[in-house]
Amino acid sequence: PLQKPFQPTVHDLHNNGRLFPPNHLHESWMDYLYWDVELEP
Repeated sequence: PLQKPFQPTVHDLHNNGRLFPPNHLHESWMDYLYWDVELEP
């Protein structure tokens, strides 16, 4: 690996979280991320 595993700090997690979700999402993700209809049983 290029970098050894490490436990991220709260600061690391906040920095990574600001970059997600990306500005451009692939069309295949739209059904999952923007699904606002309740499913019937």
